[in-house]
Amino acid sequence: MTVNLERAAMKGKLAELKQEEFRLIMRVEGGAKAMRQGLNTTLIDMGDLEIPQLDEQWDMLKSAWAELAKVRADMNRLNRELA
Repeated sequence: MTVNLERAAMKGKLAELKQEEFRLIMRVEGGAKAMRQGLNTTLIDMGDLEIPQLDEQWDMLKSAWAELAKVRADMNRLNRELA
């Protein structure tokens, strides 16, 4: 019975991680799109690039990417344990 409770807890944690993964994917995609638009030198003159804002967006993108990598590693670990 204890094993079933542990498996249920792991499955619940895996479901939470899947939701977190989706949230982070959306955050990374949004950040990448914002960076791409902010760096579009076809539409924006080089002198008008908002580098401080782009720098903040880059930091957010790196942070979200690192969180996503950790979530995926945790998901892989749980999937191996549940197999």
